[in-house]
Amino acid sequence: MTSNYSSQRVRNLFSPEGEKPFKLSRSKIEDFLKCPHCFYLDRRCGTGRPPSYPFTLNNAVDTLLKKEFDKYRVEGTIHPLCLTHGIDAVPFAHTDLDDWRMNLKGIRQSVPLPKSFTNP
Repeated sequence: MTSNYSSQRVRNLFSPEGEKPFKLSRSKIEDFLKCPHCFYLDRRCGTGRPPSYPFTLNNAVDTLLKKEFDKYRVEGTIHPLCLTHGIDAVPFAHTDLDDWRMNLKGIRQSVPLPKSFTNP
């Protein structure tokens, strides 16, 4: 869990005596439909749900697969899994590959708009 998580809130709780309209987001209505009891604990008592698990396993698998395919990319050979399934493909090597793998950077391409999309 993260260090900034607090299971007990004091703000934005429903009060039957409240005079202001109580605001609900679409996601809170969805929470109510999934579990009315959990919704009550969250909005009336301030006991929120714990945060979801981090993607540690997903990140580890992603890193290991990239390293494994990098080995065959450097050798210029086909990965054995591809051979097993009849895929005749060598992992693609490109100088920008490391940039493409970066979050929030990735592959960038400028595409000119058709004339119908531009102002006359």
